[in-house]
Amino acid sequence: MQLRRLRYFLATADELSFRRAAELTGVNQSAVSRQIAALEDELGVTLFERRSTGARLTEVGRVFLGDARRIAADVDRARETIAAVAFGTEGRLRLAICEDATTPTFAAIIAAHRERCPAVTLELFEIPSAMQPAALRRGEIDAGLLLPPVRGNGIQLDELWREEWLVAMPSDHRFAVMTSISVSDLAGEDFITAHPKFGPGCHAQSQAMFAAAGIQPRIVAHAFRRQTMVMLVQSGAGITLVPGAFASATIDGIATRPLFSDGHRMRVAAAYLEGDLQGIVAQFLRIARAAMQPFQKY
Repeated sequence: MQLRRLRYFLATADELSFRRAAELTGVNQSAVSRQIAALEDELGVTLFERRSTGARLTEVGRVFLGDARRIAADVDRARETIAAVAFGTEGRLRLAICEDATTPTFAAIIAAHRERCPAVTLELFEIPSAMQPAALRRGEIDAGLLLPPVRGNGIQLDELWREEWLVAMPSDHRFAVMTSISVSDLAGEDFITAHPKFGPGCHAQSQAMFAAAGIQPRIVAHAFRRQTMVMLVQSGAGITLVPGAFASATIDGIATRPLFSDGHRMRVAAAYLEGDLQGIVAQFLRIARAAMQPFQKY
């Protein structure tokens, strides 16, 4: 059953005139008559009594009218839903986030997305950067926020934002009296870093920064989680790097100082399958880029 024929039937039922139905639908009267005749042939019934003064619904036509209205309304709702999903204002977004990217910048992005797209069901999963490409390929998530680089064929990475690094150290560390710390100051320091398997981006970004400065901190621990890294700093085992967004955070026994790194910053990227930038993901990225602007310090 063609939707076009239903539209012509509904217009004729509303106007009780093939001529006025043609004017309403923007076609000629003969086209309306042919389509309704074809619908009657398809259903095997007579829907209208043809009269010189117009048209009148038969008893079968009156019964069919209710079903036709429901079918047309359901199709209209389906079209609206599809359009909303395609534009990213309705549907479900399954978003992964690595621990290092869970900063106030990320919180602002989520708040903006909830405000702009209240009809989108947002499902958040904390997944390490290294595991997000596989989750994307398995269809478990729609997009991820991670620290590049990561390995993963068929994965598109779009950088979203950057944050300055802070050096986190025991409160009685000699750096605590300094207002800022340069990368070269870290030469020879006992350093706690992310595990290269589960936090490859964080590890790689910090190591690239040290290599560019020609220094090699002494790595004393590889940790899976930021909380573990902070606890090791509290114990006096060494120093580490944390996102600059935590400059206002207070942690007992720990001091933080800005790292002067000659342009090196923590980089956060959105990950999704190549060639699969769905409307709901694209909308999230648009909102994220707008929301993060107040946090950027390039």
